[in-house]
Amino acid sequence: MRELNYLVKIEGNEALLERFIEAIDNNTVKIDKAYPNPYILDSGEKFLLSPIIKYFFQTRSFSKEMYISFVEKLRKLTGFDSYRYTLGLQAEELVCNSFERVKKGKYKIFIPKTKEELPKPILTEEQKELLSFICYIAVSHIKYGPSYGTVAANEYFDIVTELGSDEVEKLKKNGTGKLSKELTEYKDKDFTGKANDVFAKINIKLITETEESYAKALNFVNNLLKADFPKSFEIAFSSKNKELLPIKGIPKCGQNYLFAGAVQYPNLQKDVLEYINLAKKEYEWYTNLEDENCAMPSTFAVFALGLQDEKYFDTLIDYYQTVDDEHQSVHAKFTPVFLEKFGVTEKSIKVFINAVLSMQEHPHNKAFISYFANEKSLKLLLDSKENFVSYYFTEEDLKEYSNSGDSPQEMADYCWESIMYTIFGQSKDFAKIARQLSDEQKIVFERLF
Repeated sequence: MRELNYLVKIEGNEALLERFIEAIDNNTVKIDKAYPNPYILDSGEKFLLSPIIKYFFQTRSFSKEMYISFVEKLRKLTGFDSYRYTLGLQAEELVCNSFERVKKGKYKIFIPKTKEELPKPILTEEQKELLSFICYIAVSHIKYGPSYGTVAANEYFDIVTELGSDEVEKLKKNGTGKLSKELTEYKDKDFTGKANDVFAKINIKLITETEESYAKALNFVNNLLKADFPKSFEIAFSSKNKELLPIKGIPKCGQNYLFAGAVQYPNLQKDVLEYINLAKKEYEWYTNLEDENCAMPSTFAVFALGLQDEKYFDTLIDYYQTVDDEHQSVHAKFTPVFLEKFGVTEKSIKVFINAVLSMQEHPHNKAFISYFANEKSLKLLLDSKENFVSYYFTEEDLKEYSNSGDSPQEMADYCWESIMYTIFGQSKDFAKIARQLSDEQKIVFERLF
C-alpha cells in the first residue's frame, strides 16, 4: 500500500484541521505543487482538501455568509474544480437533512414525484438561506466549472424551485446582482443590450445598422468579458438585416451575425480583436452550439477577422494552437474559404498547416489539390516538411514530447502524414496526381513523402 506524505483522515486530527481552517481564513495556507496538491501549513503539515471541507461542514452550523466566505477563499487558492465534487456532496447532505421531501439517490439527490398537487411549502429563514447557498453553488458551476457544468447547475436550480424558493426566478430576471446594471443593461436609439451572468447569455439588439451601433454592441460585450462574466456563454442577436459569414456549413447563430456585420467596418476591427483576446479560452464553449457545431468562444470573430487581411494570420495561428483539438471541428469549414481568399503563400501556408494540426483529422477537400499541385506551392510544402519542428511545434509541444519520451521528429513525421492526406487525399491517388505534374514538379512532389 502506497504511503501518503499528506493526511486524509479526520478522526484524531481535529486540532490540526482547525489550524488549516484558520490558515485558510487568514490566507496563510500554501499549496503543494505535486498532485494531488494538498494544502500545507507554515509548520509543514499537509492535508488533502476534501477532508478539510468535510470537517468544516461537520463542525460549523450553517451560515450562508460564512460558508460562501470559506468556499470563495478555496476558489481563489486552487480554483473551483479542486473542490466542486466534495462541496456538492456536503451541500446535498445539508439539503437532505433540512427537507424531508429530498431523498438521496445513487449519484444525486432528488424529490420523489407525488400524484396529488401539494401546496407551496412555507420555508423557514434558515431553509431560504440554504437554498440560496445551493443557488450560489449552481452559479459557480456555470461561471467557474467546465462547459458541462450547466447540467449540474440546472439540477440544483430544479431542486431549489421544487422546494418552494423563488430565487431561481429572480436569478433569471436579474442575474446574480454582482455585476452593475451599467454593465448588464444598455439602451439608446441605436442599440439595446442585456446580459445575465447566471445563465451566461448576452442579448444584442441593433435598432440601426451602423458602425456606431456595432461599436456599442462590441463595447457592451467586451466590458462584460472584462468583468466576472462566465467564460462559456451565448450571444443572441437581433436586427433587421442579418449578415452571415461567407463560410458554408457553419451555424447561423448570434455570434455569426454579430461579427459578420461588425467586420464590415474597418474601424471596428480593433474591437473585434479585443473580443477575441478576451473570449478565447480552451475548454470553454459557446453554450448555444452543440455536437459537431460546438465552438470555443471567439471562433466566429476569428473567422470574420481572418478573412479580412493577412495581418491577422497570427491571430488565426494563435486560435488554432489554443482550440481543443479533441472536441471541436467546426473550424474545418473555414479552411477552404481561407485558401480561396489568400491562396498558398509563404505566410498563408503556415496558417493552413496550423489549421490541419488543430483537430484530430482535418477532412480532405478535392479543391485543396489545385492550390498545391504547382511548383511554387510544392516547394513551400517541402520547406515546411524540412523545417516542421521549428515552424510548427510550440515550446509547450516540445516540452510535452520530452516528458513523454517522444521524438519531435517522429511526431513531425506523424503530423506530416495527416497534412498530406488533408491536401491530396488517399495515398492510392498520389500516382494519379503525379501524372499531371511536370518532371520538375514530380521531383518535389515525391520528396514530400
